[in-house]
Amino acid sequence: MKTGKMREVLVGTLAVAGVCGVLGLCRGAWAILAGRARPDSYAELVGMPEAELAKVDIGLMNLLCAEGLPGSENLDVAEDLSVLDKWAELVRQSERKYASQFDEDPRRYDFSRSKFKAVNLALTLKQDLRCEYNKKLLASGAMSDISSTRFFRNSRDLFLHGFVDVRTGSCASLPVLTVAVGRRCGYPLFLVSCRGHLFCRWDDGKERFNIETACRGADSRPDSDYRRWPCPFPDEELETEKYLKSLSSSEELGMFAQTRAICLQENQRIEEAIEAYKIALRSFPKSKFIRSYLKRCEEGDVP
Repeated sequence: MKTGKMREVLVGTLAVAGVCGVLGLCRGAWAILAGRARPDSYAELVGMPEAELAKVDIGLMNLLCAEGLPGSENLDVAEDLSVLDKWAELVRQSERKYASQFDEDPRRYDFSRSKFKAVNLALTLKQDLRCEYNKKLLASGAMSDISSTRFFRNSRDLFLHGFVDVRTGSCASLPVLTVAVGRRCGYPLFLVSCRGHLFCRWDDGKERFNIETACRGADSRPDSDYRRWPCPFPDEELETEKYLKSLSSSEELGMFAQTRAICLQENQRIEEAIEAYKIALRSFPKSKFIRSYLKRCEEGDVP
C-alpha cells in the first residue's frame, strides 16, 4: 500500500445479508485481556476446565499448542503476544487513517462499517505487515495435498509464531492471526472451518459475515461457497466435524490440538500425537477424521 492512495481491496462479494451495525473500537480490550486466564504451558492449558478456557486469549492458546514442536525451538510466548499487541495498535491506527474511505464511499463496503473494519484488519496484516502465505509451501503442492500430512511438517507454517518469526504461514494460521489481532481491537471475530480450510467470521449478534484471506486482499464468501470450496463435503460433516460453525474456546483448543497432533505424527512422534488427538476428540467427539488419524497412530499404520 502506498501512502495517500486508496487501498486496493477485493470486496466484490461482500454483499452479505445483515443489519448495518456500527461498532466503536473497544478501548477497554486491554483490560479484558488482562483479566483472562494465563496458563504457562501446553500441559496446563489442556488441563483447564471448559469454563476456564473461555478466559484464555486465542493467541496464547495457539502459541502454547506449538510448544515443543519442530519449528518452535525459539518460541517465546510472552514476546510473541507482545508483538500481537503491537500489531493490534497498528490496526487501530490504520482504521483511523482510512476511515474517510468508508465515509466517502460506504457502498464499497455494503454500507457496513463493520465490513470496513474487517477488511482494514486483513489488509493491515497482509499488506502493511507483510504477513503472507509461505510461497515455498504453496509451490510444493503440500497445501492442496489433503491425502498426506506433509503440509504439517513445520509448526511455523501452522501456528502464530511463524508470522512473528518470518511473517509467513498458511490457512491454518492466518485466520487465527486475524482473529487474535482483531479481538485485541474489540472485534467480535470467530474461527470457522470447512473441509481442508479455516476462515474467520464477524458476528456481533446483529451483523454476521465471513472473512476470507486466502485471496488477494480480503473478501467475504457466503457459507454456501464453503460447501463446495476448497473441498466439497456431505451434510453429515456439518455435525461430525462442526463445519461452518463459529467455534467456541474449547473447540478452538480442539482445532489447535488436532493441528499439533498431525505435526507430531508427520514427525514420527507417535505417542505424543496420540495424546494430542485424544485432546482434540474432547471438542470433536464425533469427528470421523480425528478418529481415523488416531486409529492409524494407535495401530502403527503411519508412513
